[in-house]
Amino acid sequence: MTEDKGTRRFRLPAWLRLAVVAVVTVTVAVVVLVRVTKTNPVTASPPATPVSLADRLPGAGKAGLPGPGGDPDRRTLVLYDDGRKKDGTVSPPEEVRTAEAYAMFTANLVSRGTAWKMLPAADYRPRQADGFQAIVYLGSVYDALLPKAFLTDVAAARVPAVWIGANIWQLHASAGKTAGGPGWRVEGYRGDNPTTVTYKGTPLRRDPRSGTGVVAIDVRDRTKVQILAEASVPGGTTSPWAVHSGQLTYVAEVPYAYAEAQDRYLAAADILLGVLSPQAPNRHRALIRLEDVGPRTKPEELRKVTEFLIGQKIPFTLAVYPYYSDPQGRANDGSPTSARLVDSPELVGALKDAVQAGATLVMHGYSHQSDSGPNPYDGVSASDFEFYKASVDGEGVVRMDGPMPEDSALWFDQRIATGLGEFRRVGLPEPTMFEFPHYGGSAVDYQRTTGLFQARYDRGSYYAGFCPGGRCGSTATATTEQVYGQFFPYPVRDVYGANVVPENIGNVAPVAFNQHAARTAVDMLADAQSALVVRDNVASFFYHPFLGEGGLRDLVNSLRALGYRFTTPTEVLDG
Repeated sequence: MTEDKGTRRFRLPAWLRLAVVAVVTVTVAVVVLVRVTKTNPVTASPPATPVSLADRLPGAGKAGLPGPGGDPDRRTLVLYDDGRKKDGTVSPPEEVRTAEAYAMFTANLVSRGTAWKMLPAADYRPRQADGFQAIVYLGSVYDALLPKAFLTDVAAARVPAVWIGANIWQLHASAGKTAGGPGWRVEGYRGDNPTTVTYKGTPLRRDPRSGTGVVAIDVRDRTKVQILAEASVPGGTTSPWAVHSGQLTYVAEVPYAYAEAQDRYLAAADILLGVLSPQAPNRHRALIRLEDVGPRTKPEELRKVTEFLIGQKIPFTLAVYPYYSDPQGRANDGSPTSARLVDSPELVGALKDAVQAGATLVMHGYSHQSDSGPNPYDGVSASDFEFYKASVDGEGVVRMDGPMPEDSALWFDQRIATGLGEFRRVGLPEPTMFEFPHYGGSAVDYQRTTGLFQARYDRGSYYAGFCPGGRCGSTATATTEQVYGQFFPYPVRDVYGANVVPENIGNVAPVAFNQHAARTAVDMLADAQSALVVRDNVASFFYHPFLGEGGLRDLVNSLRALGYRFTTPTEVLDG
């Protein structure tokens, strides 16, 4: 084995890793402002009485429990590299934190099938696998320290094992065999940089910037080996990307860097589900979320879209923020403007009619902005971040700068309690699901949502240092220097202990904005088609009501033609 590719890695800068999460929500911010908030200035009524959050969700989930559809009687041991290496050295701190973040990503996916426990591989004890129904090992540090007991137990095939990425050569070298398995072996890293992974006959993208290297697999006996996926370059060679033989499934790289829609990440997510939950149904469901509904949303625009969906008997969700604020009048001819739901009786009427017809309410933050100033644009609701500080650099790129200065569990609770009070005041049901504005929040905020809401409906932001030693929940050690976004092809229970309803094919974005490209329905449908490689997947998108029902009609019909069935978040959470 050579080390040149194994040690080479390329990670997104901290600001961009989180910005990727927010990409689909920020692109339409300016359009939303112009179309939604440009009316006569008003001043909001006094805040509603905050609801009590005491014991709001006494049965809140915990990290390690299975997510929707997962089997609570089955447990998976998730092992990862903590930086300790065979030669006695230790990897740099940033590499250690990256390895932990990748372990969090893996645990999130594992929760779809089973409960899990996360542990540094170097701490594995003899026969520890006997207490679990499966093992998943994530090899992200070249020549990491792997105990002989671990290698012996995997080779003995005590339970099904999924080995992802580096160090597969240690497994069989420990038994004096050629690195590989029955009928196959590894031959170092590929000398090129594959751009396509073909899985179930579907070509999936692999961003060449990933830089982690793809292990070259040589299959010698196809009667003993099932080739699950293949990696290739245009006009170049093709080699297996994932193989299965006996109890061992091997994936030739860690598939998280630069993972976006239509990515080889989908193949890895499905392979994990197939090993951990082989009885998972082969079904394809779809979700619609109407986005950025607030006190200044035009009721007639909302009704036009909701009446179309109701008429078509299509379930949908309404993402609502209860307080509108434009403290500088940036969207209201220079006049400071604010409003609450109680100040918008026609809108409330439209929301009540939608709920009566079966729509689900999601709390989309309290004000979807910050009164402390641009965050990053203009401080106007539906435009800015609320729970995370952002700015725009000289090149027009949105940078994520860290938690809000006032961020704390108490501050978060106060905003949630006042917002829920507003829903109650106008006679709407209190939402049981939460969506972070632009998918941005601190580790403290994310942790708090688990005890306040039955689920989140978003793409998560995950912080290196949150799961030191595999024990998740440490907001004190979570670092804002390494923040990662992850989308899910199916529902999970993540490392915050929260059930997560996925959103994964984005939205229609009519114009390019900052570093975010314009996005069409055609782009979204291509993402949905690629996602069909995942058994029991959910194609989930959001849509701004001001765009009208025409574009939504096309999306609905096209998703149905692909074989998707529209459903509710509740059904998805029921497994």
